[in-house]
Amino acid sequence: MTVQVAQRRRQGWTGELWEAIEPTHLRILEHPFITGLTTGELAPDAFLRFLAQDTYYVNEYARSLAALSSTAPTMALTRSLLEHASGAVAAESTLHAELVAMLGAPSDLLARVEPSPTAAAYVDFVTARVHTGSFFSGLAAVLPCMWVYAEVGVHLVAHGSSHPAYQRWIDNYAGSGYLDEVDRILDDVDALAQVVGAQERARAAEIALTATRYEWMFWDAAYAGEQWPALP
Repeated sequence: MTVQVAQRRRQGWTGELWEAIEPTHLRILEHPFITGLTTGELAPDAFLRFLAQDTYYVNEYARSLAALSSTAPTMALTRSLLEHASGAVAAESTLHAELVAMLGAPSDLLARVEPSPTAAAYVDFVTARVHTGSFFSGLAAVLPCMWVYAEVGVHLVAHGSSHPAYQRWIDNYAGSGYLDEVDRILDDVDALAQVVGAQERARAAEIALTATRYEWMFWDAAYAGEQWPALP
């Protein structure tokens, strides 16, 4: 399936980075999870699996953002990372609970999540880069989650959904507030890219590409009902 994409091109290093991760982003938009959201044909169980795993991921992601903020080179970037962490946890927890209720699932669904193999691996990947690498490398690890999510949101808002619960989730992306927040962080990334070396930029690009692949895997794991293998 060929997906028509609204283009939001950037200049600078992040513009070059997007060229590298855009093929994976397009694969995300073509994934049956995303196309099923817009047609309304996605199985509710797959969406509930996504909500549960996303709740786990966002909580851990927020911890990584908070840790990263403590080593940010500017107070403006510290504030941006902390605000993004706080906003992600607040919005996701409230909205996820509402969507679980709309879909008639047990109210404690989000409180008894066992991380899937992909969710656990993605969290470990991000956490390791934030706590053991340079600030720029850590920033590259958290960047695709907010950026690819924002671009997926642009696509979903443009297409909408016939399913009321899916449309409610899509509505969360309406308006420019989230995009503006992401763009401010991307501007800070471009400023930092001008003062780090070429080798560090190359390493950061590799990290961001891997994180973007994890983004695809996250959607796919929810769609496929990924589970830990049964041991003998």
